[in-house]
Amino acid sequence: MRLRVRDGTLVTARGQTRADVVCRDGVIEAIGDLGGTAVDEEIDARGLLVFSGFIDPHVHSRDPGLVHKEDFPSATRAAAAGGTTTVFDMPNTVPPVTSAAIFEARAAQHAQAAFVDFGLWGLALGDENLADIPGLFAAGVVAVKLFWGYALHRDTRLLVYNLADEPPDKLIPPPDNGQILALCRAVAQADGLLGAHCEDRGIIESAERSLGHPIASYADLLQARPDTAEALTIAMAGELSAASGCRFHVVHTASARGIRAARRAQAAGARLSAETCPHYLALTEDDFATLGLSMKVFPPIRTAADQAALWQAVRDGTITSIGSDHAPHTREEKSRGLATSPAGVSGVETLPIVLVDQMLAGRLSPERLAWVASEGTARLYRLSPRKGTITPGADADFTVVDPAATTTIDATRLHSKEPQSPWHGRTLRGRIRRTILRGQTIAQDGEPTGEPRGRLVRPNGPAA
Repeated sequence: MRLRVRDGTLVTARGQTRADVVCRDGVIEAIGDLGGTAVDEEIDARGLLVFSGFIDPHVHSRDPGLVHKEDFPSATRAAAAGGTTTVFDMPNTVPPVTSAAIFEARAAQHAQAAFVDFGLWGLALGDENLADIPGLFAAGVVAVKLFWGYALHRDTRLLVYNLADEPPDKLIPPPDNGQILALCRAVAQADGLLGAHCEDRGIIESAERSLGHPIASYADLLQARPDTAEALTIAMAGELSAASGCRFHVVHTASARGIRAARRAQAAGARLSAETCPHYLALTEDDFATLGLSMKVFPPIRTAADQAALWQAVRDGTITSIGSDHAPHTREEKSRGLATSPAGVSGVETLPIVLVDQMLAGRLSPERLAWVASEGTARLYRLSPRKGTITPGADADFTVVDPAATTTIDATRLHSKEPQSPWHGRTLRGRIRRTILRGQTIAQDGEPTGEPRGRLVRPNGPAA
């Protein structure tokens, strides 16, 4: 089958070109003035921006084990509807992906229901599964995740936020720095990528004690979870990366202090990269007055100064990838109050349009958006040149944007199992007109089309 995307403006990290793209059997075949090429289908892209398909590297589908909050079919339908062609599924599931055997079973399960292509994260348990790390990378995980400073439940491997809630024999304690260094060495030897939630548990516990009362306001939340907790852990990550040669990726970077620590580590030669999320780039502490608990997330959304530092990091390359950190909870869970409601923002469907809106507002260039939403992410996770590029031989994945239109977010029309959104009611600049996966339209004007056709992707390119 041949598809021509005609007369669109192709946007890559290197520039913009008005051209046709002809795709054959799901792969880009040629680019240029191709009006005379015989095709089976043609899409008129005049006046539209054509990006390589957006990649969301940070999605919690909750499947299996927590499907009352979300499931993989719903999460990937939402991704397709919003303009994303590939997602990476995080391992806080029951069971998490902690071995090659679980990886293969999870990949087979998800392949039956995926509306977009997908990769799988593995989970590091410190010494508990250190011997499994080489096998996880050999099987094809895109990265291994470390919840730095968090204990895990021994039976479910889920995060335990309050150690007093569980008897000690039911806990896998947080790995100490010696275990984390051993993990870094194992990841480096496997030529893999280690990602981590970076907040120091001791600093948070001390700040909570100093607060002296339960969290009752957003100011309390920020005081109880200071930015020093993030910055200190990122600084240690830089040292461990330098000592081991490990590629270390800081997920959901949220603060100016954290960015400063990441930039210092990079300048010193550590193989450290950073991600941030749309909610940190488009919201601040001031939005809590109107958004309430829908914006509670860890690390927390902070000040306008933190937001400005994150934007500068996106523009100067300190941040190389943006993910949604899609982490849905039920309405009942999110209504329990600021002190006890779970942290997490739903965002897999809105990630592309929020970033497009910010691009059209002048916060970043189209070329930089092409990098952080597609090419840079593909390179970081070693999916390039198959993903993330508009070049012959790459998968024919496209996110097609109308810069002249607008999009009003209506949470009731979102496709997640729990359709909640901090963007509900907002009118954003731009519109995602079409999502194309391997040469076939999988969503148009915000509505998915067709049956699940997503495939597992495994790293195969050179390390970034």
